[in-house]
Amino acid sequence: MLEKLRKKSIIKSLPLAIILLICGIGMVGIEFSAMKALIRGNVQFESLAPEEIGNDLVVDVTLRDNFGCYMEEYEENTKTHRRRTTDLYYVIWTGDEDDEDFRYMGIKVPASDESAMERMAEATYNYEISDSINYTGAIIKMSSEEHKYFKEYFLESGFTEEEFEANTLPYFINVGALTGGAAGTAVGIAVIGGVLILIAVIMVIVAVSGGGLKKLKKELTAAGLGEANLDLEYEGATLVNKTNDFRIGKKLIFYMQGSRAHILVNSKIIWAYQRTTTHRTNGIKTGTSYEIVFYDINKKRTSIAVSSESNVQDALQHINNMMPWVVVGYQDEIFRLYQKEFQEFLKLRYNQYDPSQMI
Repeated sequence: MLEKLRKKSIIKSLPLAIILLICGIGMVGIEFSAMKALIRGNVQFESLAPEEIGNDLVVDVTLRDNFGCYMEEYEENTKTHRRRTTDLYYVIWTGDEDDEDFRYMGIKVPASDESAMERMAEATYNYEISDSINYTGAIIKMSSEEHKYFKEYFLESGFTEEEFEANTLPYFINVGALTGGAAGTAVGIAVIGGVLILIAVIMVIVAVSGGGLKKLKKELTAAGLGEANLDLEYEGATLVNKTNDFRIGKKLIFYMQGSRAHILVNSKIIWAYQRTTTHRTNGIKTGTSYEIVFYDINKKRTSIAVSSESNVQDALQHINNMMPWVVVGYQDEIFRLYQKEFQEFLKLRYNQYDPSQMI
């Protein structure tokens, strides 16, 4: 029986573990290049050869030349439909002014730098020296749309397809990315992803090693019961709800919460009733859930979910027939008696039976 419950514990833990694992791997994967870049530290862009440029670098660049804007990004007010430019993409080249082996690529700068970048572009066009601008950012591979605009710029400037492929790199420097707060965000996402992966692995290990049964074994010990006759009790129990393996036996009630198996000792139960919860979203009914609420002699409350009201009623009828010492059903008067006159509550049913009869 314990082996069956262990397998059910594993099955119960798998969906959440898989979800956590997928989310964790996704978060780490998204920020993997960013983490590599941050671990490596900032690199001086001008020192990089074309073949060394990739999307796992954070670079410092002293920009002295650019060859004009090839794309802009904007945001639109959904109410007024007015657009505001947020970022501009300019063509730059790799290396420094003395490098003969260079490629063209892009740099994304905030729109507030447009005036300075346009003055630099004009100076570059006229072979003049302009004021340099210092930037720090991450090298990012262009999306298909970004690369389309980048390519159009060169083809319209007279480049052939072959010349474009030979003289450009599909990357741009995203100014401000992976610096300051952005770097902290990337680290935070990667750390959270790693934690989710760790939790998923621990959940599976705990379930496989029988960790989901630890609580049940403690409950058995606390009740003074052994594992000897547990198989017979479990197999002979009436199945009430399949999803949480809720079973009512002669001596014990079995159920699962998440991936953990639990028991209730029938002889300690004093009250059982139905609890119905109506779920609403924005005032609209979206569903109803049912559960049986149990109270034991130590006033411990346990709620066990049941899939339907008919199953709840069948289970309560079964409890009423099998456990005559249990008060079945809810009334406000019974609740007040339980709260204020506990001994009087016990006289309703529980104290009318000798422990030897509670089998």
